[in-house]
Amino acid sequence: MQFMQQYAVYIFIALLISWLLWQRVIGPRLSGVKSLSAADYMQMRKQPHTLVDVRQPGEWQAIHATTAIHIPLGEVKQRMHEIPKDKTVVVICASGGRSSMAATALANAGYGEVYNFSGGMGAWSSAGLPTK
Repeated sequence: MQFMQQYAVYIFIALLISWLLWQRVIGPRLSGVKSLSAADYMQMRKQPHTLVDVRQPGEWQAIHATTAIHIPLGEVKQRMHEIPKDKTVVVICASGGRSSMAATALANAGYGEVYNFSGGMGAWSSAGLPTK
């Protein structure tokens, strides 16, 4: 008991880091989500797919991919029916963290080929991919 009291902060930090690693790295890999770079996306963008932007409305309004549909991360589970299951799904956010969580949820819900766009909208814009 004294150990727990003495090291409570360290235990909390270790648990937090473990949870973050699970959410962003381990969980997506176990679910079959693949990472997709801007260069890889340029190669496959002519193939049928659905691009899902999971950022908040303010972020979406500032800039977004022209072909993306907008479903904020907090609404993904309730709005999955808007995402076709018969196409590849590419999920994007600002940096890759939220899209990783959304992509994992989609893969766990039975979506076949699900990709997390690496680097988010920053990488998208840097690659010169079309935005609104």
